[in-house]
Amino acid sequence: STARCMRWTIIGHHVSHGGYDKLQRSHPEALPKQYKRGIFATGYRRFIDWLDWMLPGAWDVEHNKMHHYYLSENKDPDLVERNFELLHAMPLPSVIKYASMVFWMFTWKATYYSPNTFKELELSRPRSLAAQRWPKSRPRTEPLTVFDFARLPVQFLLRGEVTDALFWPVLFVQWLLMVIPMMALVALPAVFPSVLGLASWWPFALPWQTAAMKALLGGVIADVMSNLHSFIIIVCNHSGSDLYRYSTSCKAYSAEWFLRCAYSSANFETGSDIVDIAYGWLNYQIEHHMFPDMTPLQYRKLQPLVKSVCKKHGVQYIQQNGLYRTWKMLRCAVGDDKMIQCDAILPPSSTKDRSPMPVDENCLGS
Repeated sequence: STARCMRWTIIGHHVSHGGYDKLQRSHPEALPKQYKRGIFATGYRRFIDWLDWMLPGAWDVEHNKMHHYYLSENKDPDLVERNFELLHAMPLPSVIKYASMVFWMFTWKATYYSPNTFKELELSRPRSLAAQRWPKSRPRTEPLTVFDFARLPVQFLLRGEVTDALFWPVLFVQWLLMVIPMMALVALPAVFPSVLGLASWWPFALPWQTAAMKALLGGVIADVMSNLHSFIIIVCNHSGSDLYRYSTSCKAYSAEWFLRCAYSSANFETGSDIVDIAYGWLNYQIEHHMFPDMTPLQYRKLQPLVKSVCKKHGVQYIQQNGLYRTWKMLRCAVGDDKMIQCDAILPPSSTKDRSPMPVDENCLGS
């Protein structure tokens, strides 16, 4: 469970951002050649380097491009508050809404992140079925969950849009073919006792069928716990009533863009190997969004400097416990809290007179 989460957050995440590319050029003997963007987990190497519910290429489009360069805009596929608008509108008691979030916490990679990243990948390919035949009545920014593959065909059929209704089963089959290897990996622990049992070579008193079921259960539990771990350290990074979302876009690496990295991100505790590994090195979100192609250790060195600069100039810098940030995210997900909505951090005036919006002293961090 932990290894699967760390393979994604520490290795796959930073390699896919190109975090080790400069190291590969300056010290080619320091790392194996596959730890480079464009090589790592591509093609057959997916099964060697990083086999997960998400296709590495889909992760690159959805996260590295869409999320990082449209942070907390409507184009950001990871905008939690927008993604759960349907839950907000449901006339349900809050306790039921919070209970529904438990399901997503334990299954989110398979039920949401995998189909949604796959959708973004297909939409980025001009010749793909999704790019050419995406139903016009379905906004492309709407999140796609595994349940939508069953719901949307019925919805379109009831509206008489037969062609659009047929689009979703085809997209589902394409996605399913992509996740079958991961399904096999989850079930892999049950293969050993099953093969020995069917071959009449099972040497233990415990029936091989029971051993296989226990092994399968162990594989499922490990994956479920990996979902929970990754949910806590990933999903809450950019959601909370003290973080901002925007109605406009901005130029990458502009002053506005750097400010949005701070005003729409939250760090967790930082500074030691135990803490950083537990958080998958995702506890430096502000620094990571400002400089996405750095190694994990560079973020640890950079973090005190960025924090001090933000505090000096009155720029919001939030650093809080991961579980507390998860609670703040859940409140936005169910509709009990709202993110701060604005057009932009900087006023659309001349660049000579641009100062960030005033920030509550409590948001500056310690």
